[in-house]
Amino acid sequence: MTVGRSPVTFQVREVAGGLVVDLTSPRRFLTALIVAAWLVGWAIGVAFLLQQLRGGEAMGPDRWFLYGWSVAWLAAGGFAAGYLAWLVAGRERVTLDGERLRIWRGVGRLGVTHDFPLGAIHELRTFGRDVVPLLAVGLDFAGAGASGVRFRFDGRVVRFARALEEPEAHALVDRLRAAYPFPRGSDARVEPAA
Repeated sequence: MTVGRSPVTFQVREVAGGLVVDLTSPRRFLTALIVAAWLVGWAIGVAFLLQQLRGGEAMGPDRWFLYGWSVAWLAAGGFAAGYLAWLVAGRERVTLDGERLRIWRGVGRLGVTHDFPLGAIHELRTFGRDVVPLLAVGLDFAGAGASGVRFRFDGRVVRFARALEEPEAHALVDRLRAAYPFPRGSDARVEPAA
């Protein structure tokens, strides 16, 4: 079961020595609506905060607490606004060249890039069938996606392409494996149920 999920396909461009995969972020309408409603309350809180800060009271412990709280409150609003932008207009770009796998996530021209040397990537495969159904619904609702592609790098698991359903994720893994001979070892591909 998916909550507010629309089908997504990925686009692959062949480039010299590799390929570039372009994806949308997981679009979750209900989650975006909840975050937007929270941001309305956040803005009301900022208005009250500014009203309190305009008072000409002496610096005491309560005033210092208010300054600390305002920094945390503004940071939370910035994080929520960024998350809302990711849910509504985010993109994910996966670039595979002869040396590394690069994952860029962002909105417009703003984003974060992570580089992974190809020789250090292990267990490239899809995920999703190993997630408990209730957790899968929660991940879908939160906009994290309950399926996608994963691999091990430097002792940790890296997940991407969370907007894809399992069959699309399998197709993406096959395309990545066709472009680079990732080690197979213990990374048996999880086959979808018939």
